[in-house]
Amino acid sequence: MAHSELYAQIDRYAYINPFAKTSPVTKMLFALSALIISVSSPSPVVPIIVFAAATILLLRLAKIPVHFYLDMLAYPTVMLALSCIIIALFFGTGEPLTQIAFPWFTWTIFKSGIALSVATFLRVEGALSCLFFLVLTTSITDIFITLRRARVPKVLVEMALLIYRYIFVFIEVAEKMNTAQKLRLGHSGWMRRIRSLALLSGNLFIRTLEQGERTLTAMNARGYDGNIRVLEDQPPAKKTALAGIIIFDIVLVLAAYLTLNVGVL
Repeated sequence: MAHSELYAQIDRYAYINPFAKTSPVTKMLFALSALIISVSSPSPVVPIIVFAAATILLLRLAKIPVHFYLDMLAYPTVMLALSCIIIALFFGTGEPLTQIAFPWFTWTIFKSGIALSVATFLRVEGALSCLFFLVLTTSITDIFITLRRARVPKVLVEMALLIYRYIFVFIEVAEKMNTAQKLRLGHSGWMRRIRSLALLSGNLFIRTLEQGERTLTAMNARGYDGNIRVLEDQPPAKKTALAGIIIFDIVLVLAAYLTLNVGVL
């Protein structure tokens, strides 16, 4: 999928999924509580439970297509895997797993480094599934309305809203500029690729400033007075759903405690 289509697809699924009319407070409470427990759990079992639960909710109940979910997971998972490989190979103390002798030094791979890398991978994957659950089932407008009601500073909420929107705008602009460079043989050699990348970066910065000025002008023309106003029509949170989330979080905490001594190696 092209990056320029990602914003439209995320928004589309956020508005048409079966959870779209559910209270955003409920979805945010589930996602944030599970995310916090996942990243703070010393046990590798809890992140696996969180990932499985969020994935089942997305694919079976929210009806998000499997290929789209996997596309969203692909890039962060690859970057995470590379980071974890570095952790496994170059970090750790204590009992060594193996040692590789070189003429000028001995490279030691520790069991604790392997365990740390696997635990980090599982924790972040669990957190990613929670984040994608929230993004794909809740519109960005509902998220920011909920943050505003939670007394998050207004300037932070509005800046986050604009940043989120224009991340995808500039990705689309960058893709168009990159395509234009390819058509003009701007990537026909390494030196040309480096020069094309430098030109793209510089022009994208200029486009960013221009787009910011045009956005502010358009907002002022529409009566912008420092507040971004949207229709705040959200369903209330159901007590049964909140109780279910609390029970799920308690189960996760108990699972973390009971599997405290479960290790990767």
